[in-house]
Amino acid sequence: MAGRWTIERAMQETPPHFHPLAGCDKDTFQAHLDQYPEFTQRTDSQRKKSRMAVMARHPFTLMEKALFDKKVANHELPHPPIFLIGHWRSGTTHLHNLMSSAPQFATIDFGQTAMPHNLLNPTRFIGRAAVSTAIPKDRGMDRVELGINEPQEEEMALGNMNLLCYYNVFYYPQDMRRHFDRSIFMEGVTEEERATFEAAYVRLLRKLSIAGKGKPLLLKNPASTARVELLDRLFEGARFIHIVRNPYEVFVSMLNHYPRLFNCFAWQDFDNIDLEEMVFYKYGRMMRAYLEQRATVGDRLIETSYEKIVADPAAEIGSFYDRLSLAQKDEAVREISAYAEARKGYKRNQYQLTKAQVERIQSEWGFALEEWGYDVPDSIEVV
Repeated sequence: MAGRWTIERAMQETPPHFHPLAGCDKDTFQAHLDQYPEFTQRTDSQRKKSRMAVMARHPFTLMEKALFDKKVANHELPHPPIFLIGHWRSGTTHLHNLMSSAPQFATIDFGQTAMPHNLLNPTRFIGRAAVSTAIPKDRGMDRVELGINEPQEEEMALGNMNLLCYYNVFYYPQDMRRHFDRSIFMEGVTEEERATFEAAYVRLLRKLSIAGKGKPLLLKNPASTARVELLDRLFEGARFIHIVRNPYEVFVSMLNHYPRLFNCFAWQDFDNIDLEEMVFYKYGRMMRAYLEQRATVGDRLIETSYEKIVADPAAEIGSFYDRLSLAQKDEAVREISAYAEARKGYKRNQYQLTKAQVERIQSEWGFALEEWGYDVPDSIEVV
């Protein structure tokens, strides 16, 4: 079925065979089933297949714990990690792909974020082969390629290691706001839940560092845009690169973003969700929190924009190397230029906004429009 994804289309189409939670350990997967019993019938097969995947991987999960737990616990990151942050649909993926095309960084790829409990095990290639046959060719809403070795965000891995995760917004859409507030702002969570989440983050980065042979970690995760203070506390000397995009484009892109993810991830019905209301809430809360927290890290934070990255990626990212004193700048710039040149034909989506939507964006997100100097772009038609 061609064309743009809508809620109606998402409800009608068959979800993928496997769910991200297929990469959980057995206890975390069971906890999801126990805590959220009201599941939609359309995903019965997906849940059964995901359970089978969890159980099939269980011996290898135990093997990884036995072989690597002590090494992971004793491992110290040799370099402060670099976190690429920015609200969803602001260009974090494009920036991550550009920067990770340079050879000096270690990232998390699709296979690693899908199966964090089988990240170091010598048998991990079996699971990766299975995952590679199950993932779509692109993300659907923007034609960005997907692949087992493509760099991804760490949030999926975190959700497979503990119960606090932004992806719960999509898994359980009937309670979207609560899951957003819990996973991003730690509101209403117990001390045990917070400690488990933080321990999972530290453990994941240590495993990635070992897998990456000690290279500096380059990670992108929009959910961490309002976790700057938390990450600064967990990872000494952490560096941050924040990318912003025109809020009008973010708004329409977010509305297009949800239906495909609901089709893939939602274990509850989602045809009654007020997406527009949720987009307004999330952006306003997230960006205000970022603005409040950014002073925490001082000159370890770089701010850029989607427009700057698109206009001249090599020059803009090259300046990051100077400001963060990163090595191998010349080699990185060559790789970034080659990556950007190979993707010159990419066409951005065109959208429409109503006058009422424009007025509400100006009213509720005026602080962001003023902070970053944005107006209605040429890419959006107001009707």
